[in-house]
Amino acid sequence: MTHTVTRTLCGMVLLIVTTHAASALPGSPQQRAEMFATCAGRLQAMATRQRADRDPDANQTERFSADFLMLLEATLPAAIADGLTPQQAVTWRSSGWVEVAYLLADRYYSHDPTRIDRATQRLSERLSHCRDLILPG
Repeated sequence: MTHTVTRTLCGMVLLIVTTHAASALPGSPQQRAEMFATCAGRLQAMATRQRADRDPDANQTERFSADFLMLLEATLPAAIADGLTPQQAVTWRSSGWVEVAYLLADRYYSHDPTRIDRATQRLSERLSHCRDLILPG
């Protein structure tokens, strides 16, 4: 796929997502880039855990992560024009991954039931937030 076709598809996906989730998306390109990068990282971490557990949902989760990477790619030029460095997007993606990795560690390895419940709830909230951006309603 050529770069022009890829950018066009990314733009169309971004338009669809912003049409369906306009109230949930931040206004500035930098804030959108942060959200897309963070969600890509969160979902990639979840997919990693799902693959380790041989969960059949891992492929779907990876596709969601790829969707967010595509949205990030579509948003990045405007965010860079506003002063964002490309390295910051990588940092946000890594932060999303680490956030979910810590919650998964608490969920699977803690001996404290309260901590497990809290981690499970926070994990669900963060992943739902990301999924709701692409699959609203």
